[in-house]
Amino acid sequence: MLPSVCRRAALFLCTLSMIAASAIILSADQAAAAGFEVGENTPRALARGGTGVVNTGDSSALYFNPALLSRVDGAQVLLSSNILNLDVEFQRDDFYVEPGGEPDRVFERATNQTGLFPAPFLTASFNITDDFTVGAGLFGPPAYGNPCYGPIEDGECQLDPTGATRGMVIEADMIVAYGSLGAGYGITLGDDRRLDVGLTAALAYQQTQFAVVADAQYPIQSPWEEDPHHEAYFRGEDLSGMAPTGIVGLAYQDGPLRLALSYRPPIRWRTTGEANVEFSQFLQDMNSELTDDTMYLETWQAGSLRFGWGLQWGEHPADSQRPRWDLEINTIWENWSVVDNFQLEFDGDIYVDNINTELPLHPVYQRKGYQDTISIRTGLSYGVNSRLTAHGGAFFETAAQPVAYTSADFVSWERYSASLGTSIYLPANITLDLGYAFIYSPDRTVRNGQVYNPIPMSNCRGPDYNDSSCTQPGQPPGNPQNEGTWRANFQIFSAGLSWNY
Repeated sequence: MLPSVCRRAALFLCTLSMIAASAIILSADQAAAAGFEVGENTPRALARGGTGVVNTGDSSALYFNPALLSRVDGAQVLLSSNILNLDVEFQRDDFYVEPGGEPDRVFERATNQTGLFPAPFLTASFNITDDFTVGAGLFGPPAYGNPCYGPIEDGECQLDPTGATRGMVIEADMIVAYGSLGAGYGITLGDDRRLDVGLTAALAYQQTQFAVVADAQYPIQSPWEEDPHHEAYFRGEDLSGMAPTGIVGLAYQDGPLRLALSYRPPIRWRTTGEANVEFSQFLQDMNSELTDDTMYLETWQAGSLRFGWGLQWGEHPADSQRPRWDLEINTIWENWSVVDNFQLEFDGDIYVDNINTELPLHPVYQRKGYQDTISIRTGLSYGVNSRLTAHGGAFFETAAQPVAYTSADFVSWERYSASLGTSIYLPANITLDLGYAFIYSPDRTVRNGQVYNPIPMSNCRGPDYNDSSCTQPGQPPGNPQNEGTWRANFQIFSAGLSWNY
């Protein structure tokens, strides 16, 4: 027995080295998921409607519910990746400085040009005793991380001078990764009754870049005409930071019945990077420059509470220890209401050499107005034969973005999903998992938009907008940017390999 345990321990330590090496690779690539969570990690969970808190039987329990780690036998390594495609379209309404007559600005329809986005997932677990298992992993939340709403040239997203999203976001490139360690412990309560508890501790890393057009008209006054000659092309670059987080979990088994829950608290982000500004032609002619390019981005990422129940019955043709039928239903609550705004702060101001004057850059509060979400998810698996298990599922999720706050940076309104997949059992204890999900969001028409273009030189500042310079108290300066028609859907392909020893 001891040599076998030692071999499994060596495998686990080797996998830890793989995870550390992967962290270096991920930090240099657009690989980890970020932004709003969509779909679910791992092909099996994706195919089963995004479920996983109750019946996960592999090392991905580190992410879904660490209490379930104690039910994973031996040593296991799981490597998978989602491939996401975001199809989003926005046609902004024509803009009139004064109502009536011909429109002052007509915008080109904006669509995401980036294409497929990979989001890998790596976990490993090691069963120290029959009741105690430890795990390690590197993964991010399932999401789409780098939309681009302008033409792509030489691999770079370009500004479209008449693009519909230019006052919200032109491009974003976000990485979020959780370096995680966890453990699960099981307590036998009687015949076929068991209680499991678990904890995952993680250090979350975020790196962000984005581009947007800001109003740089000088002197600063309404009406805000959105004249391209008085606008600046603003980029936030290499905004990075770390934050601690974790997941706690419980699981209960009584014969075929399973109950479970897990919770991850919200994460407060403060990232630091650089501001890169291409000034308006007027400010360029006045020989303007930033006195300090250091900038900060502050916001929250929602916490999540997963609760579910499941049933397992029958004997799988591949393994008498597995069920033939596996049903799971989850309810997931996420407190996105913590995201009231994205806050941008600057260390520097704008120095105008020709008049020897500094123009202040005030903090920018991009209003988000997000609300909490609830999703209902259901998944079912059936052991077809000794080499194949079939999966299917569906879910519904409420909107994080109210209609008035619909925005292009993250597409997060009502979602309906159908999914399917399979697990194929290969020689040498290797399992190939495949999953596919289509996620549909109903079309939206925004008439009273609350997403305004940034005007960082205005004294009408958030979060209250009550300065005497505010045209309307309580309202940001600028014009609503999101009024028009919206359409969006996601497709997610997922594939993974797991190896048990």
